Amino acid sequence: MKKNNVKIKIGLDFHGVITDNPEYFHRFTELAKKKDWEIYVITGGPYAVIVKFLKTWGIKYHKLFTILDFYDAQGKVTFFENGNFHIDDDLWDKAKGVFCSENKIDFHIDDSRIYGKYYTTPYCLYDKNKGACEIEGVKIDLSHSPETALLEIENYINKKSSR
Repeated sequence: MKKNNVKIKIGLDFHGVITDNPEYFHRFTELAKKKDWEIYVITGGPYAVIVKFLKTWGIKYHKLFTILDFYDAQGKVTFFENGNFHIDDDLWDKAKGVFCSENKIDFHIDDSRIYGKYYTTPYCLYDKNKGACEIEGVKIDLSHSPETALLEIENYINKKSSR
């Protein structure tokens, strides 16, 4: 819990983070919810596919943000007959960072280095080979104990907010 009893908000990337170890993130999000934290799944999309996966694995979340559906609602997606689509690269790359900033996300975990430059939110770069993410020299182990990972994240956030 952050200072002044404000809820902690965590962003989790879907492809490459949650999908890398859904059983772990089931436990992680369940424990985070018990701590009254908010979990935001932040991904490319599409919404319906992501929701189905999250329900299948019992992964808890407060809100799901998908880049595809966000820009589709604004008419900024070009769809092709073969089912493919196109969104301007710059719009795509900065969407997650903007969402985190606008929603006051405290900590985001993602496996894509390119998005990090668009974040003001603390951005923990996930490495599936290590089963961990790193931020400012701090390693958060996301392979063994969800309780420990949540404590490490909380300590990082509290330390950052006290600066």
